[in-house]
Amino acid sequence: MPQDSKALQQKWNARIKYARTHWATFHKRVKHNRNTVSGFNWNADPTGKDFYSLRANLIHGTISAVLPNVYARNPEISIAPAHSGADIKLFCNTLEKVTNRALEHAQLKNRAKSTVRAALTCSFGILKVMYQRDIDEDAYIQGRINDQQENRLAIRDLKQDLEDGSQKKHREEKEIELEEQLLGIYEQSEVWSAEGIVIDRVLTENLLIDPSVCEFWDYTDADWMCQVIPMKRAQAEALYKKNLANAKIYQVGQSEPSHKKAKRLASMQLEAGPVADDQQIAVLEIWDRTTQRVYTMVEGATEWLREPYSPSRAGERWYPFFLLPYQVVDGQFVGPSLVDLTERLQDEHNEARDRFNQHRDLCIPGWVASADINEKTIKKHYDSRFGEITIVDTEGKPLNQVIIPRGHPKIDPIVYDTSAVRYDWEQVTGLQDASRSTVVRPKTATEANILQRALSGRVFEFKDQIEDWLQEIAQYSAQVLLQELTKEQVERYMGAPITKTTMVDGKLTISKEKTYDWPELSKERIFDMVDLRIRAGTTGAPDGIEEKEGWLKVLPMVTSLSIQIQNLQARGMDYEHIRSLLRETLLRYDDRIDSNLFMPNVAKQADGFVDLPHEISMHRLWEMNADKQSKHQHLKEETVDDTRSEKL
Repeated sequence: MPQDSKALQQKWNARIKYARTHWATFHKRVKHNRNTVSGFNWNADPTGKDFYSLRANLIHGTISAVLPNVYARNPEISIAPAHSGADIKLFCNTLEKVTNRALEHAQLKNRAKSTVRAALTCSFGILKVMYQRDIDEDAYIQGRINDQQENRLAIRDLKQDLEDGSQKKHREEKEIELEEQLLGIYEQSEVWSAEGIVIDRVLTENLLIDPSVCEFWDYTDADWMCQVIPMKRAQAEALYKKNLANAKIYQVGQSEPSHKKAKRLASMQLEAGPVADDQQIAVLEIWDRTTQRVYTMVEGATEWLREPYSPSRAGERWYPFFLLPYQVVDGQFVGPSLVDLTERLQDEHNEARDRFNQHRDLCIPGWVASADINEKTIKKHYDSRFGEITIVDTEGKPLNQVIIPRGHPKIDPIVYDTSAVRYDWEQVTGLQDASRSTVVRPKTATEANILQRALSGRVFEFKDQIEDWLQEIAQYSAQVLLQELTKEQVERYMGAPITKTTMVDGKLTISKEKTYDWPELSKERIFDMVDLRIRAGTTGAPDGIEEKEGWLKVLPMVTSLSIQIQNLQARGMDYEHIRSLLRETLLRYDDRIDSNLFMPNVAKQADGFVDLPHEISMHRLWEMNADKQSKHQHLKEETVDDTRSEKL
């Protein structure tokens, strides 16, 4: 290895070590939050009640209630020309459909919902967006598109094992495994190398960010980021074609005490020495914005896993990592998560409920008897059956002086009331009774509407952050697709050109209409051409009843305006004022609806047989209709005359 390269690697080792120390406390808190949400006590007996110690897991229930309100479906992407004078409507339509389909194939919904859940639990979640081409040239992609490249890696790994002298005792089984792997490739129907957008979810603690970044939204300007990739040694060796026997074993619990580590390793029966094939190592993928280079190394090794490179077709932003925060605090990178805000409230609620149940257990019915009564009499009273008359020998004393019901401490409901906790919970989370699917106090329709508006206002900030985050992902994906896809690939998305028959000046003309437009432009021109937006409010769960009632109210007005436009079009009169009124009405109702969908097309209505171009004037349309009617009437008269002649 050159001396300069070795010095650079030592420099990055020092940076990674410092970043691990800097973020160690936060990463420990992340793991604690996950355990709090799950509620499992893995040190307890799985068959006992202590294995799931929480009486009421309010945090998990709150996350489940927030998630569908902020993200329940893929966003609606709208692409328009960045400049009003640009005539690229077909291109915008093409890019919009291609981007939507690419993100859908990349399973954006599943990845994004997991990231939203991570933000609620761990303060922020992370997605990584890459374009898959060749497994040897791409940055690391965990959720790769299914193709034969993974099988090629497995074959490469088996061949390396056969050439390794230390694997002689396993040679026979390796040869059999290699033969089966080759047969599987021949029989499988997967393509050899698939392409497309791939979205990976990165765990919060597996992304080390330059510690010099102070505020969260400055992460895009960080000098560097490092993705920690736990990977089996055999997989890493096959991928990077290096011998990694001296790499460090990747330990998930880095912050645990040493005696716990020793106990866990002893239970796994691991021997000191080289890393086994199935043991995990930590691959470090370092993205350096200062030098625009990507470095790949492994902890414990003394060389690069692959030569440093620069991504050739990246988006306008340098990093492929997209971070989503739950809440942002001024001057700090880490903000409180939903778990941080509600953990003590959940503990207080469960503690009150546990003590109430303990108090209730004290209220067991029983009897208190006088010491003068012998044991047989008490036992007889104890063993008496339901409805049986029990005789007690009181030796001449009144019965109420010999045996009486046992008293118990009275329960004061105010002591165990959790309404204060519930009030604090609503103030912190913004979720009211109706949103949690429980109604503590009956509410009128007006009160429920006010609560729903309060929910919308409180959750709107997080929902707005999600939409901005999705917009960045869609913008980046569109930029990458514009650089990667060829016209042939786009045609598979959009379909081949359509053959169209038109009538111009009485002549029948056959032409091909383009279904897509995909220009070949420079990188700078691509970034400035289009304006991509996420339609607001398209990610949350739809309110079916409210939307249906609203649509039934606005439908008569839309129908009336559409008929007026149709009549004015047929007369050749100006209808722009009605069109503007229709557009404004639909915009006030729902900004996601395109008013052009409700505009009648007189040109298509005038001729039911041939699609006419919009350039034909209204006068020409009336003339063609008049000609058709006259010809039809003339043929009808000729048919009548022929019939009369035959009869005569």
